[in-house]
Amino acid sequence: MQIEDNKELKLLRSKVKYLEDRIEVMAKSIGSINKILGRFQMTEDKQSNDPFIKVMEQGESDHELI
Repeated sequence: MQIEDNKELKLLRSKVKYLEDRIEVMAKSIGSINKILGRFQMTEDKQSNDPFIKVMEQGESDHELI
């Protein structure tokens, strides 16, 4: 009984560790997305000289959303 309980506990700990790692990666990804969205919001300011924004504006005119 003790050995089975110990195996179950180890399995649960490994599952929790995996989920914690996935949450950490997701948090980093969301942070990156927020930075990108911040740059897209700057496209509203047509005075910007950011080359990234100019490329994005050019891409918008080249491609049409359906």
